[in-house]
Amino acid sequence: MKASAHKEMEKASKRRLLSVYWLLMIFSLLLFFTFLSFIIFQDMGRAEDEFNQYSHQVHQSLTESFTVNETILDGFAAFLANTGMQDPNKARSYTRSMIERYSHLYMFQAAQRVNAKDVPEFEKRISKHLDTPLKVRSLDFSQGLQLADVTAQKDYYPIVFVEPTFSDGVNILGLDISSIEFIKDAMEDSLSSGLANLSQPIELSEGNLAFVMIKPSFIPGEATPRQFALLVVKTEALLPSLRTRLEGYELKVVFRQHEPLLNLSNKKVSEWQSRLFPLLSHEALIRLGSQNIKLTITRQLSFSQVNLHLVLIVFLVTLALGVLLHLYMRINFEAEQLRHQADQKLYQQANYDQLTGLANRHNFEDHFSRAMQGCKRRDQKMALLYIDLNDFKVINDTLGHQMGDKILSTAASIIMEVIRADDMACRFGGDEFVVLLENISLATNAKRVIQELHDSFRLVNYLDGKNVRLSASIGCSLYPDEGHNLVALMKCADKKMYEAKSRSKVVKLGNHKKPLS
Repeated sequence: MKASAHKEMEKASKRRLLSVYWLLMIFSLLLFFTFLSFIIFQDMGRAEDEFNQYSHQVHQSLTESFTVNETILDGFAAFLANTGMQDPNKARSYTRSMIERYSHLYMFQAAQRVNAKDVPEFEKRISKHLDTPLKVRSLDFSQGLQLADVTAQKDYYPIVFVEPTFSDGVNILGLDISSIEFIKDAMEDSLSSGLANLSQPIELSEGNLAFVMIKPSFIPGEATPRQFALLVVKTEALLPSLRTRLEGYELKVVFRQHEPLLNLSNKKVSEWQSRLFPLLSHEALIRLGSQNIKLTITRQLSFSQVNLHLVLIVFLVTLALGVLLHLYMRINFEAEQLRHQADQKLYQQANYDQLTGLANRHNFEDHFSRAMQGCKRRDQKMALLYIDLNDFKVINDTLGHQMGDKILSTAASIIMEVIRADDMACRFGGDEFVVLLENISLATNAKRVIQELHDSFRLVNYLDGKNVRLSASIGCSLYPDEGHNLVALMKCADKKMYEAKSRSKVVKLGNHKKPLS
C-alpha cells in the first residue's frame, strides 16, 4: 500500500468521524428539544388545569356571592313590604347583622314613592323620627341638588333609610334616586321584572368601586310598589380569598354594556412570550334576577410556567450523554487508527525494504505479474534494469556499515528520482536493485534511463564528511523480446550487468580514501 493511499484512508476516516460528530450533535439537539417539548407540554397542561380549577372556584364564589346578595336584598325588600319604616330600629338591626356577617356589603338603603303634592306632608312625617329635618331633593348634574317641585305632576323616590351612616359622609336622606340616571335605569328594569337588578359601577367616597342592587318592595294587592330596597356592594370585596398574584391573569365581571364591576389584571407578559405561549380563556354567566352577569377570566402563559430546573437537568443529562457518545466515538476512532497504523506497519514490513523504503523482492514479483498481464492485454513492452553498486563491499568493509547503509539509501533516492512515478523500484538484495520500466516502446527509452542513472550516481562524491565516489553496473532486458517471465528477464539482465561491470573501470579503494582533486 502506498503512502498516498494510506493518507487517503486516514482522511476518509477523519471525514467519517466528523460526519459522525455532526450526526451526534444533531441527535443531541433533537433529543434535547424533544424532552424540552415534552416538559413544556406537561407544564402547559398543568397550568391549564390550574387555570380551569381557579376559574371554576371564582365562578362558584361569585355565583354564591351574588346569590347571597340577592337573598339578602329579597329579605330586606320583604321586611319593607311587611313593616315599612314605622319601626326603623328593626330595619337597622337586620341590616347591621348582615353587614357584620358579609364583608362585601357596604350599605343598605330604602326609598319610598311620594307624589309631588304629598311632599310637604311626607317631609313633616319623616322628620319626626330624625335629628335633622328631611328635605326631598333631586340631583341635577348641571345645577346640583334641587328641592322637590310640589307643583310637578310626578312621583319622587326619596331615600328614607340608610345603614350605616357616616359622620363625615354626605347626607343622602331625602335624595330622589329616580333623578340619578343609572339608578333610574336599574329601577325601571327591576319594575318590569319584579326581580333584583344592578346599576353600573360607582365610586365610593374612599375611592373604592361599588355597585347598587335594587329591588321593588311590593305590598300584596298593589300593582305599583311604594318602596324600593337598595343594597350597595363593594366590588373589590367579592373575591377576598381568590385574588391571584400570578402574572398574566385578567379577570372581568361585566353587567350589560356598563363598565366592568370587577376588572383585575396582574403583571403583563412580554409580547414575545405572548407569541410563543397560548392564551387561556374562561367565560361564564352568573344569573341575577332576570339578567346575566358575564365573567371572563384569561391567563397568558409564559416561561414562568415552565419548570426551568427540570429543563436544566434535561440539558445537563443530554450534554453528558453527548459527551459520553463523543468519547466513545473518539476512542473507537483512535482504536481504528491504531489498527490502520498496525496494518500499515505490517504491510510495510512485508512489502518494503526497511532501509531504503523501496519494494522488497516479494512485492516486486507480485507487481511484475500484474504488469505483465497488462502488457499482454495492451500489447506493450517493459524493461527490467538490474543495478549493482560498484565497490560496495570494499566501501562497506572499509568505511563501516553505517556508511554502507547511507550509500544504499542514497542510491535508492537517486533511482526514485530518475524513474517515473508509475515505474517500480526494488531492493533485490544486498547492494542489488531491480527497476521495472513499464510502457516502453523502444529500447532507447530504457538506455536513456540507464544513462541518467549513471550521471546521477557520478554526482555523489561526498557523504557524511567522507570522500565517496558512487557508481553502478546496470544490465537491461526487454519483455517480451528477451524473456516471457521474471526469471528469464532477470537472468538476461544479470548477464548484461556482469558484462557491463567487466567493461567498466571500477574505482579502487585508494581512490575512495584520498581527497578529490
